Amino acid sequence: MVATTFTTQHPLPVDIKPTTDSVVPTAATAYKKGDLLVVAADTNAATHSANGADWHVICLADVTAEQATEKLAMGVEMPVYVAGKFDVSQVKINGTALDATQTLAARAYANRNTKITLSVVK
Repeated sequence: MVATTFTTQHPLPVDIKPTTDSVVPTAATAYKKGDLLVVAADTNAATHSANGADWHVICLADVTAEQATEKLAMGVEMPVYVAGKFDVSQVKINGTALDATQTLAARAYANRNTKITLSVVK
């Protein structure tokens, strides 16, 4: 008999159909799915959140630094989530999972300033 191990990983979006849009990538900047991003009001350009308390959208897909530079040169934007319910354990800052303080800050910011809900999913 073969032993089988199952691993459960929660998906980032918890909603059936979260709302998406697109933003301008920053040249030579890598993005990971789930990254919290800050969007400049005057350019629609995305940079990484500094601490989880200043973000606007969530990155929808991995984008390498090279891809970001290519997209920028071609005038192609990258997809992001702008509304919906998401598993807070799956969001990140610059590819790194949030620590306890960042998690609280990100959830508080979401509750006050976005159409995004960051939920604790168990």
